Amino acid sequence: MSFESELLLQYQESKDRLVALKADYDVIFSIANTPEEFATLNVIADQMRAEERILKEIHAKLPPRESFGAKYSVEMLGPNQIAFVIPANVPPIRILEEVQEIHLALEKRNYVFPNRYKVWLQMPSFTEAKIADRAICIDGCVEQSENRTLADQKLFLKRKFEGGEATIPTVEDLAVAHALFFIVARQNIFRGMKVRALTGSLYFDNLGLGLDRFSLDWNRFHDVGAACYPPLAWVEKAREERRNGR
Repeated sequence: MSFESELLLQYQESKDRLVALKADYDVIFSIANTPEEFATLNVIADQMRAEERILKEIHAKLPPRESFGAKYSVEMLGPNQIAFVIPANVPPIRILEEVQEIHLALEKRNYVFPNRYKVWLQMPSFTEAKIADRAICIDGCVEQSENRTLADQKLFLKRKFEGGEATIPTVEDLAVAHALFFIVARQNIFRGMKVRALTGSLYFDNLGLGLDRFSLDWNRFHDVGAACYPPLAWVEKAREERRNGR
């Protein structure tokens, strides 16, 4: 295991401990009524602060790509599949801006096509944050989904995931998925294609991340695949297989 992988493992273990401590604190806080219970809360609070310090120390040691992935709890579940968390009060555009900074520093190129970035800066779906954390899993370009009409792609997704709810993602969620995958895995989650989201098809080339509205219609395109939010059962199965090394 590389040094970076070991650090990421330590980071995730510490994060899991902190989540468990917070859960214990909330349970006891909801019923606390005796001096002993309040003393227990103080002990747990001290443990939480210590774990937060550990997380901060580990995070400071991570290289930029690994640090970025840890920040958004990135999991690679397959060749084109990614799970991540958009924290409360973090709008999608902020994540794209962070990727822009990292990509410019490492490759001296724009990550988002400049004109597209200007448009997204005016869209509430990109600039407004949610009040709670959002855990998201996306297949950024479903295998064999290309060269199909939009209706056929929706039917294909339903059959591929055995009737489970596999819906086409929003443009902003797909853009964030591509950004995180691009930095952490150093790969294009779109497999070099244009990929349908709800209100357009995203693509990535030498000029950056862009959007093509022409592939929204019902025609077939050999270079337009489909993205999706996989069903929860599929996500849990993928995580289990990853843990077992399959």
